[in-house]
Amino acid sequence: MTKKRFLIICLIALFALPFTVFAQEATPITYGQAVTGEISEATPSLSYTFTGTAGDVIVARMRATSGSGLDSFLRLLDPQGFDYYTDDDSGGMKNAFMGPITLGETGTYTLVASSCCDSTTVNSTGTFELIVEIAQVPVLALNQPAPFQLSNNSTVAFFSLLNDDISTPLARVVANIVSGGEAGNWNISVEVRGPIGNYFYSNYSPLGSTSFAVDPVIVDSDGGANIVFVRAYSNDPNLPMFAPEQVIQAELVVTEVAATPLVLDTPATGSLDDTTPTAYYSFNATMGEILNLRGEQATDAHPISITVYAPGGFSMNGASTIDYMDGSNLGGFVIDPLRAMNTGTYYVVVNRASYGSPEEVFGKVSPFTLTLGATATPILEVGVPVTGIFDNPDVYEAVYRYQATANQTIRITLKSLNGGYAPAFDIQGEAFESPDVSIANVNSAAPGTYIYEVTLYYDSVYIIRVRNGIYFPMEGTPGEYSLQIDVVQ
Repeated sequence: MTKKRFLIICLIALFALPFTVFAQEATPITYGQAVTGEISEATPSLSYTFTGTAGDVIVARMRATSGSGLDSFLRLLDPQGFDYYTDDDSGGMKNAFMGPITLGETGTYTLVASSCCDSTTVNSTGTFELIVEIAQVPVLALNQPAPFQLSNNSTVAFFSLLNDDISTPLARVVANIVSGGEAGNWNISVEVRGPIGNYFYSNYSPLGSTSFAVDPVIVDSDGGANIVFVRAYSNDPNLPMFAPEQVIQAELVVTEVAATPLVLDTPATGSLDDTTPTAYYSFNATMGEILNLRGEQATDAHPISITVYAPGGFSMNGASTIDYMDGSNLGGFVIDPLRAMNTGTYYVVVNRASYGSPEEVFGKVSPFTLTLGATATPILEVGVPVTGIFDNPDVYEAVYRYQATANQTIRITLKSLNGGYAPAFDIQGEAFESPDVSIANVNSAAPGTYIYEVTLYYDSVYIIRVRNGIYFPMEGTPGEYSLQIDVVQ
């Protein structure tokens, strides 16, 4: 066993230790049974146990009772005592809410009630009510409004969205206020939790909005259910969200979204405004393929930002035309290398970028052009050194690619050519654990020569990102370096 693998195993073992509950003896409860308790200096946490069955879908709520100053914190432990889930403020007004959660095994689970955000110390005190119950999760139907209510006593609503019920790979989920939504201290967020661990969140909507959209939701995997959460939250945690008797009547609507295919080396044009705030594009790529994605705008247009999603819906890259120093439009961006982690369909989602307050995008128009092409990343040849210089504060890395053969061991030699450069680089590519990982991350703070040997296990393209370990604007000399790849075996 290598030292590296031994260290990883030791770290896994360390973080897998069961959570120790520093509390009084646990109180047994059952589904649907509401219990009350009090967090104090003498009792920083209270524990409750319940019997769960594999496949149960549950929710648990911990809410401060009237007049209590408690900032609730709730932790769920599995039958072995390991952390299973935690929550702080998802119930609104510093109340904890967790779920819907699908239990993975049958046994005795433990809920640890405490104050944010530690079961061993007290940051706030007060009385609370706690309940765990089987979740009733309505299933959303395409284009069919699903009604729900929000109030001080019910700040969360949730639904299920089945992937197989959506015929397109993309969808849009919108929560619309129907009545009772008088302006106040409340706002709404919508979250979609995918079946394979992917998440999608609503864009910011200013105070007083009546529509809250998650744009997009990617549903291009077969089977599985997405959980859609609608949460009311407080713009000022010191003030109530709603009036005492206020009840917001709202509805959730799911619609399908079409993406425009990007054709290699063919510019695609679009324009965003208040009516069309988001644009969607797609392209197909094979694992390990390296591409170039370029965005262009007139500098007097409102800037755009993009997110690239991998197959399955995980975000993998992003870029913007905005200059975050002053909010101006830089006129373009380039993502190169854009490396495909898996074979399948990738999605590019375009939005208007904001420099300060999110409200600044309203009323703005953003015409743009996207072009997908082959990578322009330089290729490293065995035994041939390349040189470079870091003399531009807006360019923080130089990127190269190397074509490896399976089980090839290479030697990377990165050398300072002057006192303004210290060796630093990443190697990214296919490894045993994942199709796209950071295989090595090297940093030094002083000039010199760094030699690193690594075995590359696949016939694939690997990416080497060279950086300067010295932050050159703080030095008098731009950093110059030399990089060379040699095959060891």
